[in-house]
Formats: sequence, C-alpha cells, structure tokens
Amino acid sequence: MSEIGSVSGLVVAASGLLLFGCLYNWLVSWMESNGYDEGYTALLVVIGNGVTLGVVALIDWRAALLAGWAFACSGLPMVIGGWWRHVQARRRGQDLIRRGDDATA
Repeated sequence: MSEIGSVSGLVVAASGLLLFGCLYNWLVSWMESNGYDEGYTALLVVIGNGVTLGVVALIDWRAALLAGWAFACSGLPMVIGGWWRHVQARRRGQDLIRRGDDATA
C-alpha cells in the first residue's frame, strides 16, 4: 500500500478535501452574491468533482479513472443542458430588450 493509501495518508487526503470544500464553498458563495456564477453552475460542479477525482487518483488512479468516466457519463448531459438553458434565457432577455418590452411587466 502506498503512503497516500495508508490510514494517515487517507486522513490527510480527507482533511485536504474538507478544507478545499470549505474554501470552494466560500468562493462559490462569493461568485453567487456577485453574479459571476450565472450560467456556470454546472462548470463549478465539474471543477469541484475534478479536484476530488485528483485526490482519489493519488490514492488509486484506476478508481479515479472509473469514477471520472462515471461522472462524465452522468454529468455531461447536465453541463450541456445548463449551458443551453443559460443561452436560451439570455437570448430571451436580449429579444425583450430589442423589442423594448418591459421584462418586469
């Protein structure tokens, strides 16, 4: 068993992921409050999952490949769908502006 796969290595990996999760939650919260996340929520999830898979790869690269493949299969439709919905909502807003309609009416 490699050092990262030892009990102490797993505790370090888990602690690092917990710290990352807390910091990433703060960053995403800041992005949400400032409007920087609009249309990018799925991408933010992909980034978080990528970091987790990176740590899993340090423990067992085959497990990380399998989990990455599974995440890609289940998450790709959501990433594409989220992007598509954002583009459509932006297009509707632009159409309202071009027509001079009041979006709040």
